[in-house]
Amino acid sequence: MLKVLIVDDHAVSRTDLKTMLDWENCGFYISGEAYNGIHAIQLIKEDVPDIVITDINMPGMNGLGLIEQLEREYPQVRIVVLSAYDDFDYVRQSMKRGAMDYVLKHRLSASVLLDILKTVESSILVFRNERDKQNEMYHELKIRKDSLRQEFIKKLLEGSVSDRDEMLGQLESLDIAMDTENLLVTAAEIDDFRFIEERFSSKEVDVFIQTLLDISNEILSDWEKSIIIHKGREKFAIIFSLGHIHSRMYVYNQLYTFLNRIRTEIKKYLNITASFGVSSVCNEMSQLHHAYSEAASILKDKFYKGKNGIFIESTSSKHEEGFFCLDIKDEKAIYAALKNQDFETVKSLIDAVFNKISRLRLSSKSTQMICAELINIVNKASKDAGIEMSKLYTAGDIPYNLIQKYEVLMDIKSWILNLYHKFIEILQRMKCRGTYSDIIQKAMEYIQRNYKNDVSLQDVSDIVGVTNSYISRLFKEECRMGFTEYLNHVRVEHAKHYIEHGELKLKEIVSHVGFNNYNYFFKVFKEMTGMTPLEYEQTCRK
Repeated sequence: MLKVLIVDDHAVSRTDLKTMLDWENCGFYISGEAYNGIHAIQLIKEDVPDIVITDINMPGMNGLGLIEQLEREYPQVRIVVLSAYDDFDYVRQSMKRGAMDYVLKHRLSASVLLDILKTVESSILVFRNERDKQNEMYHELKIRKDSLRQEFIKKLLEGSVSDRDEMLGQLESLDIAMDTENLLVTAAEIDDFRFIEERFSSKEVDVFIQTLLDISNEILSDWEKSIIIHKGREKFAIIFSLGHIHSRMYVYNQLYTFLNRIRTEIKKYLNITASFGVSSVCNEMSQLHHAYSEAASILKDKFYKGKNGIFIESTSSKHEEGFFCLDIKDEKAIYAALKNQDFETVKSLIDAVFNKISRLRLSSKSTQMICAELINIVNKASKDAGIEMSKLYTAGDIPYNLIQKYEVLMDIKSWILNLYHKFIEILQRMKCRGTYSDIIQKAMEYIQRNYKNDVSLQDVSDIVGVTNSYISRLFKEECRMGFTEYLNHVRVEHAKHYIEHGELKLKEIVSHVGFNNYNYFFKVFKEMTGMTPLEYEQTCRK
């Protein structure tokens, strides 16, 4: 319904108007009433009406003054003038200043008033339709201009625009606030983008990217001249105009401050991280593509230094391609340590392999070949020990493809170590089973099959055919833990598996592994692993 403000210095006149129509049934409602123009302006500042019905002759600010101010400050408000004076000059001035109609009070009736209001309503609807069309057109033009800006900057970074006059013309026509010299380029990318694409829908990923751009633009607005563009998937580029040259240290300190703000905000609001590579100062806009190539090259240091970093200078030397495979001695030593279930030695040997990869700055291709050999070692050890591959890998996973998803050396190493640790744990459990009595082995097998359900000591006693007290004593003697502790141990191990592979959300995992209480699950998990499920999940995602 349209809002109507009544302005008249006579209370009786205002009451006559309010009672003349069943306003709401006619599609209108009275939002307020004022006794002169000044009072009306005060009310309008608090709640802008659609229609003002005003008297002309009032103390303070009269109707003509009110009309003039409304036309100047609230042109969307439609004005109807009521007066006791049949004065042509009043009529002429009212209509000239923006009133839609002028009606004498003694000639006003319900039907006349309703006709006037309906005419005003039509005018308002026409105005709103035109306004909406203009807003839509403005929005489309803005989107189009933003798109053209992005395309032009991309061409600059690709080196496909070389004519200086064309550059200057595009900067001006597209309203790009950027200098033509003393520029600095940052190449940026969202970390672990492949995992983000797996966990979220394409629409949700688009929201991530747009939100990152919005956050970045908000922060970069504090830099006098800068622009950020999305180059595709996880990649972005930021160009900073340096203006008057400051010291090198000042420039990079300022830049680090801005990039760190972006890092902090996207972590806070999106729970994602990003890495940045920063070029040296570019003296000419025509050389921006060289600066971007330099920044992108520096960003490759992320593979060796880790995620969520700001890399201002490259420390990488030329890639050495001579180290393609594991030394045969290392391979034999790792295999022997695996069979002996000596994880500390395994870890030490793998640390040495990855330290060598980092020291020699091997390419990702060479690194993947070495990791494939490390996977082959554990696969061979599993085959020799009679361990099914399904116990090492999640169904459908191809380990050689998995390592290609990781963007940094540290994550690849962590995945390899987790694989080796899992193999040793399985081997240890297999070895331990041979030392247990038949009764305990049957009890363990029953628990492994039914840990997802409510399993009681009585259930297990009935299955193996002994008393509760007897099997409880055997658990403590042979397993060095009570029945409940062993059951929780099995459930926590399965929970760790689900967390590691991201198959279920934490709340789903709780019931999936047999716990009935979320808080109890957290308590037991921390007692057995030394960390909460959330902390364990974070270590798996690193």
